[in-house]
Amino acid sequence: MHLIWLEDFIELARTRSFSRAAENRFVTHPAFGRRIKALEQWVGAELVVRTHPVSLTPAGQLFLDAATHSTDVLYAARAQLQDGSSAVEQTLRVATGRTLARTFFPDWYENINQRFGPFPVSVSTGGAQEVILRLGAGDADLLVIYSSPTTRLLIDPMRYESLTLAREILLPVVAADARGRPKFKLAPANAATPTPWLGFSQSLTLRGVLAKHLAGLPKKISLRMVYEADSYESIHEMARRGVGVAWLPQRLVQEDVTERRLLVIGGQEMRVNFDISLYRVRGNDNALVNAIWDGVASDAIERP
Repeated sequence: MHLIWLEDFIELARTRSFSRAAENRFVTHPAFGRRIKALEQWVGAELVVRTHPVSLTPAGQLFLDAATHSTDVLYAARAQLQDGSSAVEQTLRVATGRTLARTFFPDWYENINQRFGPFPVSVSTGGAQEVILRLGAGDADLLVIYSSPTTRLLIDPMRYESLTLAREILLPVVAADARGRPKFKLAPANAATPTPWLGFSQSLTLRGVLAKHLAGLPKKISLRMVYEADSYESIHEMARRGVGVAWLPQRLVQEDVTERRLLVIGGQEMRVNFDISLYRVRGNDNALVNAIWDGVASDAIERP
C-alpha cells in the first residue's frame, strides 16, 4: 500500500469527482482510477460508488477517517524528524471551514505574514461545530469562520472575542444555456413550476443565513430542492453542471461568473450579505496570537 493511494482517496472524497481529483493530483484520469482500484484491492472492500457525483460506501466512510488520520500523523512525524528546530518554532494554529481555507485564508495569511514576518501556520478544516470545538479545546489559536446566527449561538461571547475580517455575499447563480442565457429563472411564489434548487444541509453555517433572507423577501419565490450537500464545493460543481440554482459565496464562484460559466440571477434583493469573522479565546497569552490580533483589530470591519 502506498501513501499516495491514501492521498488520492482523500482527494476523491473531497471533490466527489474522479476527473477533478485526478486533475488536482496531477495524474491522468485512467491512472487515478487504477490507483483507487488498487487501494480497494488492498483494503479488501469497495470504497466508492462510481456515480456522478461519486459517493462513498459505508466502508469508504469508515476508511476515510483512518486515511485522514494516518496521513496527518505521518506528515507531522516527518516534519519533526526532518527539522528538529521546527519543534520549538512557534506555529500559529488556525481552524477554519473547508471553503474559507481555499477562497479566503490564503490571501489573508499572505497579508498577515507580510505584516508580522514569516512564521509557520497549521490549518485544520471542518464543519462549523467541529472547528469551534477545536478552538474551545485549545487545539487552535484562531478561528476563521462565516458569521451567522448559528455560529453566534454556538460561540459564547463571554469566553470568546471576535473581529470582522471581511464582508462576503451569497450570490444566486445558475449555469448558462447554449445561448449564454440563464438555464433557470427564479419562479414567483404562485408559479406552476418551481425553480430547481441546490440547497445547504443542516451542518453548513450559511443554511440559516440564506433561510432567514429568503423568508424575509417581500416577494416570495418558489424553489424545489433537487440536491442537498454539506459541501459548498459540491453544490458549486452541481450548479456548473446545470442541475439548478444555488446561492454560493462570491469568492467561491467569482472566476466562473467572470468567465460566464455561471450567471448571477435575480435583483440585488436576492443577494445575501454576511461576515467572515475571526475568533480567539479571551485571555490568550500567546505572544504571536496577540500580536496578530492587535494588528488585525486596527483595520477590522465594524459591524453596523
